[in-house]
Amino acid sequence: MELKLSASYDATPEEVFAVVTDKTFREQACEKTNALSYDVQVTESGADTIVKVTREMASDDVPDIARKFVGGTLTVVQTETWHAAAADGSRMADVAGEITNTPVTLKGTASITPGGAQSTQGIVLDVKVAVPLIGKKIEPFVVDAIRKGLVKEHELGQDWTK
Repeated sequence: MELKLSASYDATPEEVFAVVTDKTFREQACEKTNALSYDVQVTESGADTIVKVTREMASDDVPDIARKFVGGTLTVVQTETWHAAAADGSRMADVAGEITNTPVTLKGTASITPGGAQSTQGIVLDVKVAVPLIGKKIEPFVVDAIRKGLVKEHELGQDWTK
């Protein structure tokens, strides 16, 4: 199931990139999304900046149909590989993730693009729940949970770029 989301910032693409690749920002985002525990790693590989966030989340909002797959907590691992800036300052990232020990995966792209006095951060993800017969019924709940977390992270990012 596809998830598309974007947020505008009163900042340059360089400033937005500096925020989304800042370890402290990502740790605060984990706290804002009520992670029970988390680990944030930001590393360089050539011209790429890799942000890996692992969060343990309560599964209280998981529908009963999926609870047997996840148990009391979920461990969400997301990796963004941000590539070098283009001439206009825009950036692209490959995004991959999973909920460990479940059949849930996500894959897509993130972007930071200039637009006048603002920049836009966008994300497009394909979320899959690989369970015969019920996977398509669970995907909307997973997408909704990811969307809620991304909205909170974008709100925090907007505060950081003010």
